[in-house]
Amino acid sequence: MNQFDKKLREMAAKEKINIPDSVQSRVEATLSTLPRTEKAPVRRSIARPKMAMAAACIAFLLIFIMPNVSVAYAQSLQKIPLIGDLIRVVTIRNYFYSDPTHEMDVVVPNISYDANNSAADHINQDVDALTQTLVDQFYSDMEGIGAAGHQSLYTDYNVQTNTARWFTLKLAVHIEAGSGSSYFKYYHIDKESGKIIKLGDLFNTPDFGKALTENIKEQMRQRSASDDTQVYFMKTAGFGFEFADVAPEHNFYFNDDGDLVIPFDKYEVAPGSMGCPEFVIQKDVINDILKDEFKDIFP
Repeated sequence: MNQFDKKLREMAAKEKINIPDSVQSRVEATLSTLPRTEKAPVRRSIARPKMAMAAACIAFLLIFIMPNVSVAYAQSLQKIPLIGDLIRVVTIRNYFYSDPTHEMDVVVPNISYDANNSAADHINQDVDALTQTLVDQFYSDMEGIGAAGHQSLYTDYNVQTNTARWFTLKLAVHIEAGSGSSYFKYYHIDKESGKIIKLGDLFNTPDFGKALTENIKEQMRQRSASDDTQVYFMKTAGFGFEFADVAPEHNFYFNDDGDLVIPFDKYEVAPGSMGCPEFVIQKDVINDILKDEFKDIFP
């Protein structure tokens, strides 16, 4: 067992398991209805009904207990092959819950980069905090609305980019509670420096946001002109406001051609019917303001 696997097993062993009172009460109520068994030999004629009850109990436990004990998933260490130089990703935890009106499936990734890399540690802590907040909110909402409303929570992840120089992890969150909402979070590591890179770190000027914003607005205008179903939050489209400049910590990623892509969450720059729009910024648009060390990371 290498040090990375050992660390994951230790994390799994220390994981706290907190079961909501409402779930616990339902488990206890179900257990209380089961008949007590005697130590006398069990005849075949009565064994089958008891086996059926036991199966039902097991099914109930799987539905209501597994959301919080699925840390065992981490102990199995579902490995994904080595990703890039010295980087690999595993699912460290999985939260699952399901009943007729509520459903949750939250996966928590964990990345390892060298033995003690602060970039990997920071990303892991951020992912863990975000997913834990989502799970806590799910249970809180479930306690509040009960069976009167429906809600669902799903998260997933994938490796968006993997080159000898660059690593990007994409975390996707989808929430349904009356209306649907989706958003994404991207984490980037420059393998050459071993550092986390934010959007603002790519540029040599603090005014980079203006250049990106103007290019994105022009793309919006072009899309709307060619397709009247393409609607964005712009004054020219009848809205009384426009989205602000692209911030230094805004989401981004590089596509297969090495062009910068700026994604937006649902409702961020357009009505919900537009989903999560993305805009590709061609290399020649940002070449003059891009730092030299980032101009050739995608040859």
